[in-house]
Amino acid sequence: MAQKPRVLVAEDIPANRQVLTQFLVEMGYSVIETENGREALNMVVSEKPDIVILDIKMPEMDGIEVCRIIKSNPVTKFIPVIIITALGDEEHHLQALDAGADDFLTKPFKVHFLRARLKSLLALKLMSDASFGYQESLKRINVDLMEKLITTQDVTIIALAKLAEFRDPETGEHLERMREYSKALAMELRKLPKYRYYINDRYIENLYKSSPLHDIGKVGIRDDVLLKPGKLTTDEFELMKKHTTIGGDALGAAIRFTGMEKSFLDMGKEIAYSHHEKWDGTGYPKGLTEEQIPLSARILALADVYDALTSKRVYKDAFSHDTAYRIILEETSNHFDPDVLRAFKQIEMQFLDIRERYQDVHDGVLTQT
Repeated sequence: MAQKPRVLVAEDIPANRQVLTQFLVEMGYSVIETENGREALNMVVSEKPDIVILDIKMPEMDGIEVCRIIKSNPVTKFIPVIIITALGDEEHHLQALDAGADDFLTKPFKVHFLRARLKSLLALKLMSDASFGYQESLKRINVDLMEKLITTQDVTIIALAKLAEFRDPETGEHLERMREYSKALAMELRKLPKYRYYINDRYIENLYKSSPLHDIGKVGIRDDVLLKPGKLTTDEFELMKKHTTIGGDALGAAIRFTGMEKSFLDMGKEIAYSHHEKWDGTGYPKGLTEEQIPLSARILALADVYDALTSKRVYKDAFSHDTAYRIILEETSNHFDPDVLRAFKQIEMQFLDIRERYQDVHDGVLTQT
């Protein structure tokens, strides 16, 4: 029988700790408990849990400091950490991210949010362990493991992207569709003389790999804003817009940490920062115009809008392909690179085919009406 994943719960209020432990046990996890921040830090080293859940306010050492030490220790830095914060406590959210927290929960939280976070973070932990195992094998055995490393890299990218996707239960097959839409647009753009040499096979491969990272910054947006069923207030929308800079900054830090300049992560950073920029300069976060916007982000921008229009959300039904096509060409055409728009017109039936192949169950049957 496979060993149950182990979760360390550090919470100083007994009633809260008991409820959280009960949830975790019912989900099939093995739970280690403590009410003390310093003891939690010692248990991370001695017990080696798969995931750590930290309350912020605890005796001797608060959760932010415990998280910072965990993430600064080479032995423990890959253990996922969830910080528990108070609802609407933006200051602590930012402190948690700065300390290296992988995610956070806001009180009071719902059990399905906890389940989603644990599932995605456990996947990351498994990928991290697998990657570490490959690295150790390279040290011991002088063989070519490049293919396995590439596979691990690809799976890790998806696991990272799922961190954001699991925050929203309705995203479905969004990441898979974004990959395919982006690749199809790039293949069509490559036919133009101006892109013949710029969009090569390596460019398309990097675009396909990095496109799922476009919304990674949503891990830094509060649940009450990210999952709000109605229209966002002005302040809430300003907070939502920060997912572009949170994601871009995080990927930039990853590039510096790993030394992976001129890799798919560079393109991922471009996309995270700029996929909400618009050709006419009305986008965010910087209001870039035309070719100031990286080509990768200009491609993702159209793919993202098409997918948003043709997907069901709590605040809207899914539009048909024809309706989405009309909106993009007639109502929002000035938002997109004209070359990307023409490519979309040429391959619109490929978009419909991709949408039907990766259709969300709750969207129903897509028709051309």
